[in-house]
Amino acid sequence: MSENVELKQVVAILNEGKTVPPVTVRSFLSWFNIQRRTRLNVEYIDSELAKVGIQTVPSYLDTWVDNPITFELVKSPTSGVEEVSSPAEPSSAHGEEQLENSSADDPSFKIGKIITPDSVPVSVKPNASLQEATTIMLVRNFSQVPVMTNERDVKGVVSWTSIGARAAANITGNDVQSFMDEHREISASATLFDAIKVIRDSDYVLVRAPDRRIIGIVTATDIAQQFEAISTPFLLLAEIENHLRSWVAKKLTKTDIKNACSSEHLPEDFSTTSDLTFGNLVRILEYAENWGKLNLVIDRSIFCSELSAINRIRNDVMHFDPDPLTDQDIAKLRNVSRLFDGLRSMGAF
Repeated sequence: MSENVELKQVVAILNEGKTVPPVTVRSFLSWFNIQRRTRLNVEYIDSELAKVGIQTVPSYLDTWVDNPITFELVKSPTSGVEEVSSPAEPSSAHGEEQLENSSADDPSFKIGKIITPDSVPVSVKPNASLQEATTIMLVRNFSQVPVMTNERDVKGVVSWTSIGARAAANITGNDVQSFMDEHREISASATLFDAIKVIRDSDYVLVRAPDRRIIGIVTATDIAQQFEAISTPFLLLAEIENHLRSWVAKKLTKTDIKNACSSEHLPEDFSTTSDLTFGNLVRILEYAENWGKLNLVIDRSIFCSELSAINRIRNDVMHFDPDPLTDQDIAKLRNVSRLFDGLRSMGAF
């Protein structure tokens, strides 16, 4: 396998004692002709990093795909001497062997993965006027604003709740420090579930990077949007698969299914369509004799090609790929789901 030119350049810079200019995770992935951090892709990237003895800072797995990362040499924990490991080269660009110390070993969904460059919070100084803070919250539809002296030093948070509580207690003042509460924060390496626990009580949490900078604020709205992004592919795939199983069950017999799929491709003791994999269902429709029994005047090749693409997306989703699906993939899921809804409503199955 050819040597990775970009990694070679990184090693050369580090060996000269220089700092490597930051690159985004997306650009880093492109060095390997990869777009998403699937399990097999991560194993391959980790093996390539181990070969040249470097690691990313922060981990390319724990940050948003458009956030910057840099690199450092991996040192032996005992001697402090730079150590380059030489794992077996993967059999393909999507290596099959799990590396013992792979950064993929931690399956937790880190809060840093949803922090984008746009997540850096708008803040006010402690001596800012209350009017300034409330105007920011009104025009930007914020519920709170951090009170900070710089990107690392947080003094507190002023919110509609903190302002209302002090008004009820007849506490007055002209600057935000008279109205702020103690802030809540977590590390970028904390899990999404850690963040949810804090947000449930405080409606927000500030996210602090390893270099101590505050790099984001995550609110209840952000969590709702994140869960929508995570759940949408699952729900659309469930709709498509359920439609497909119902269609096959109503139009084809067990013999039709066995004619399309050789025994080694069918589940053991196959008896109903609920036993079939999505791949089985696609193969069943690709079989010309079965297609004729569906009584549809549409092109079988194009239709089955779309279903094969859906199966690829399904494999990514069911392997819990940490990166969101592309807009094109989501659109494909919506389109096919809409097609099945239409066919069913017209009595096609």
